[in-house]
Amino acid sequence: MREVIVLSDIHGQMLVFPKLEEMRARYPQASIVFLGDYQDSFHHHTGFAAAQKIFEMQRADPTHVFAILGNHDEDAWESLTGKNTYWLEAGGDDVIAEAVLGATQQPANLSEAIALVKRQYAPLFTWMGRLPSTLRIGKLVFVHAGLDLTLADPVNDTPERDKYWLREPYWYSALYPNYAHNPLQQAIVSGHTPTPLITGIYDASKAKATLRNRTVSPSGILTIQYEGEQPRYFIDGGNHGGPAGKIGNIAVLDADSGRLIEAFEDK
Repeated sequence: MREVIVLSDIHGQMLVFPKLEEMRARYPQASIVFLGDYQDSFHHHTGFAAAQKIFEMQRADPTHVFAILGNHDEDAWESLTGKNTYWLEAGGDDVIAEAVLGATQQPANLSEAIALVKRQYAPLFTWMGRLPSTLRIGKLVFVHAGLDLTLADPVNDTPERDKYWLREPYWYSALYPNYAHNPLQQAIVSGHTPTPLITGIYDASKAKATLRNRTVSPSGILTIQYEGEQPRYFIDGGNHGGPAGKIGNIAVLDADSGRLIEAFEDK
């Protein structure tokens, strides 16, 4: 059994890292996968600190710690590299203000603050700009938002932007609101949307693993799985709009089988 600890949609919540260390103590040989959205321009304003923590973890142990790109990370990177101003206009200026609080000399305006942050976090921005959109480990496929399951090769052929933005087209089949089937031989693990917002029906027998859904927390890990197929796990615990102390969900999966072994689900 190859354990993989998975977290998604941290959204600047630094309190998740002590809980992660508890999980690592339980599974010391496990790999760790972060599924994106380390930034948050609306709620927690410590996205740079969260991303820096993950960056340093991966740099210290690149064979066991992995990270992929989320839509909030892409938005931040695009705004800070001059491609657009969307992230800054949607609250990213507050993240910038938080990041420069400890500066010896406070910047006079937002432009100076951005320049200071870009210098201070230069290696981090390079890392963010190179994050992959998907990752495979054994029988697990990781993606921030979803895949186009109608394609012959969903992992490789889904457009990059869709991989960190898809919602309903990934959740459902053409027969809405029926859940889509998983055509892959691997389980798919994603975040992006808080799990209470994902609802639907099955058009065939569902696997027994789905019976655990939301038994611990309304925003717990959602398993969508038809009998005889690999599951799809949705693990966004709602940090983006939750209370200040909410740390979301942490999944422990088996890369040899695609099975969910254990989960921490924040109430």
